[in-house]
Amino acid sequence: MKNIISLAWKNIWRNKVRSAVIISAIAIGLFSGTFLLAFMNGWILGTVDSDIRTQYSHIQIHNTEFLANNDVSAYFMRNEIEQKISTVPIVPKVTHRLNLNGMLASPHNALGVTAKGVFPDEEILVTDVWQHIADTMGVFLTDDSRMPIVISSRTAEKLRVRLRSRIVFTFQDANGEMQSLAFRVDGIYGTTNAIFDEVTVFVRYADILPYTALPEGAVHETAILFPTIEDANLALSQIKEKFPDKTVRLWSELNPALAMYFAFTEFMGFIILGIFLFALSFGIINTMLMAVLERTRELGMLGAIGMSKRNIFSMIMLETIFLTLVGGAIGIMLGIAVILPTMETGIDLSFFMADQFEDFGFGSMVYPVFDFAMFTQVVVLVLITGILSAIYPAMKALKLKPLDEMRS
Repeated sequence: MKNIISLAWKNIWRNKVRSAVIISAIAIGLFSGTFLLAFMNGWILGTVDSDIRTQYSHIQIHNTEFLANNDVSAYFMRNEIEQKISTVPIVPKVTHRLNLNGMLASPHNALGVTAKGVFPDEEILVTDVWQHIADTMGVFLTDDSRMPIVISSRTAEKLRVRLRSRIVFTFQDANGEMQSLAFRVDGIYGTTNAIFDEVTVFVRYADILPYTALPEGAVHETAILFPTIEDANLALSQIKEKFPDKTVRLWSELNPALAMYFAFTEFMGFIILGIFLFALSFGIINTMLMAVLERTRELGMLGAIGMSKRNIFSMIMLETIFLTLVGGAIGIMLGIAVILPTMETGIDLSFFMADQFEDFGFGSMVYPVFDFAMFTQVVVLVLITGILSAIYPAMKALKLKPLDEMRS
């Protein structure tokens, strides 16, 4: 077998041009597939992480009646949540909110929005909206401001307001009475999710609670953030058991479409990579068939002097596998050489569709993701492709008749 391996390795370099062409084709195809796989994973994982940290958190708890019709009086007390959540083995970060639907108006325009009455110190631990406020665009609900409100840049543009502008929020309290409160714009944020930005504003819980006709400590929503998605999945059943009378939902239930993309991203990436390799396999088979047919006299002579069909089969198989492995190794190294820098710097797609990605909830900055598990799977796919591509040329070599080939 050692001699067969040595002979197979030498044979692929006998025709350097042909071998170089097929190796280049494999390398380019695998580079493209590997980069596309990392790009797709980075895009979806980045979007999921961004939405979790900006909008959904990992788990949310609501009063079931509140979800049905956004009834302001369908609340629960935050202290009952805190007592039970503190017993979860993986202690998460928790924030509580009031969710009030109403009208936000300036002298120039009016918009329907959801005002989140938050506890600023808790909110900045669970969400990252405050990180999306530029240095020149204010701050996130500081204690030294009177009746502050934080709005998005899209909302500010539609209302034609800026920092320190006065705007009025009108909503219906728990008694069915209309309340109008004047706020001053304390901060202007801008995330990668335009849908969230256009309908969400933030105010302090202490400022808006007295006008809701709700008791102190009443909240409409509890958002829970765990260290990882896996931790949240493990804790979900425990939290549901602790709150049987409330609706407990994972981020994937809050945004089913994004969860579907997340579930199918890796699968679809490997389907695309498989298509690349499937197309390349035809090139490999064609090249090896040419090599076999050009060497009929040589193969016939090897058979005539006693080389078994098994060894001839093994030699052709090894030649094909060597070509695939060399091309695959070059392609993977090229892919990693391009992916590693972009994992840090990211790929800015804003030049392609400006900010239109954000209109659909996707960020225009993509950070490719490529890990050891993905690397292992790619290598396995390459090996499978090489082995399958080698079978037909090797079987063709077995059908050669040594005496006929010697006479020719």
